[in-house]
Amino acid sequence: MSGERKARVYADVREEASGLPSLLEQLGVLVVRKQLSEGDYVIPEGTVVERKSASDFISSLFDGRLFDQASRLTRDYEEVYYLIEGDLFRELKAWPSRRKQVIGALVTLASDYGVKLLWSPSRKDSAELIAALAARPSMLRGGPVVINKKPRLESIREWQLYILQAFPGVGAKTAERLLQRFGSLEAFFNASVAELASVEGLGEAKAAKIKELIKAPYARRDENKPTLEKFYKADEGSQG
Repeated sequence: MSGERKARVYADVREEASGLPSLLEQLGVLVVRKQLSEGDYVIPEGTVVERKSASDFISSLFDGRLFDQASRLTRDYEEVYYLIEGDLFRELKAWPSRRKQVIGALVTLASDYGVKLLWSPSRKDSAELIAALAARPSMLRGGPVVINKKPRLESIREWQLYILQAFPGVGAKTAERLLQRFGSLEAFFNASVAELASVEGLGEAKAAKIKELIKAPYARRDENKPTLEKFYKADEGSQG
């Protein structure tokens, strides 16, 4: 259907080797590849998906990663899904002494952390589940794009770096260079394209996109204005 809004997912660049981002694209999902600080897939409006194989789920419980990660994800996102690939209970046959702890961990994630559990027998099925999450009407309604909730940052410097990394093509290292070059967010916002392009890690194309975004007028959701899809390409490359 012409003009239909496309489901969109942010995929961590480390997921590329799994082939799942490509499977999502085959299902018609707009996939934006970038390095995520938490989670494997983020759906705008504050939803994150952490994908784990059955064996990794078990090992993450016993090496201490599971609940630490769940705590961070539920702190930073409105809706957290753990997508478990493979047959967890068949995997447990090799670890009969750990069965009770693993079942307890599943209950704790759901009851104490509010994590939603999804099960998938294959990578293809995982792609279909994530695509279905991204295609929910609430995800396509055209409201504010929320990648994650506001983090708990304590210093001005942390907030400055966080704000700069929201721009397309700007990662942690480039954000640091921008602050070193301009000294403040105000100076960054007032910088010319040429001045932005002079910072290592940007270049003229990314600088032009950033400046265009800064100068773009606010458009209400009910106005027929161009979307931000033209800015996504900057996020698909490497982020410095």
